[in-house]
Amino acid sequence: MKKNILILLMSFLPLFGFAQKHYKLIEKTPKNKPAWLTNGNTFGAFIIQASKVATLEEAQNDVMMSLLNQVASSIAVQVIGEMEKNIDWTVVNLNGKSKEQYIEEIRNNTTVRIAKMPALQGFSITKADVYWERYRNKKTKEYCYDYYIRYPFSSFELDELISAYNAQDKLVNDEIDNYKNILEDIENVDVMLENINMMKTMMQEYGEEDIAKYNKLKNNIYLYEKTIGNIYIEVLENTSGKLVIQLKCYDKVLKTKLLPQLKGECARDFVKKHNGNQIEINFNTFDCFEQDDNYIEIKFTFGKKRITEKVLINL
Repeated sequence: MKKNILILLMSFLPLFGFAQKHYKLIEKTPKNKPAWLTNGNTFGAFIIQASKVATLEEAQNDVMMSLLNQVASSIAVQVIGEMEKNIDWTVVNLNGKSKEQYIEEIRNNTTVRIAKMPALQGFSITKADVYWERYRNKKTKEYCYDYYIRYPFSSFELDELISAYNAQDKLVNDEIDNYKNILEDIENVDVMLENINMMKTMMQEYGEEDIAKYNKLKNNIYLYEKTIGNIYIEVLENTSGKLVIQLKCYDKVLKTKLLPQLKGECARDFVKKHNGNQIEINFNTFDCFEQDDNYIEIKFTFGKKRITEKVLINL
């Protein structure tokens, strides 16, 4: 695999000229500019600058954030190169973008995700060579800093981070695949709904920028919703003032913490409770007459799916 270490090399001379014109140099450390700043030698390192920052703490935060973005961009160059090969342009919705714009959007989103990798949290200012200068604005009399770091970063470290990203990416893909693999074994509608919500959250995170993950999640949600749509209500007992029901999908009995909504033609005073996998419904039939059609409508709402059954009760 070809490795590209992205080095941020600033053009400092115009900035120095500007600084001397509008700012007075008050303090610097060390007394002389380091060689890595003056000779432009950036081999195996990033050079990052924060210019005219109010405090040293803010300057450190700025250069470290920029450093993480640069490292993430270096990893993204490799990752996107592999991802681009696998894009099926026949199923991609470009939304008016060109393919180049679409790839750039993927690169930007991937870079943001990479910057949040746990493996990148080990970067510390203590590992960098640091040089800063303190200035006073000749007009406003306010003080500010120019802050520079040289952060060592080798091809070996890049390889390690790419491997860490690929390992993390594999975990995500395995998680997505697992949602599909366990569907047939789930015996609780609430778990199905929880999984759908988690997959929708993942879809929002990846969007269509990672089309492979997006499509797999979309297909998984379709399978879950199709399964929920095939759930039906089975009546196990229908006696005077009592119904016992259960939820089934094909031959599998399903649990749920929810209790049904009930609507009676004449039945009143409903009392509902769970009894294992079954739901017991008790009611009074004082206002019911045998010559009437005495129905109770039983309804469950699972996400966007409504499951109803109209049961003619026995008196």
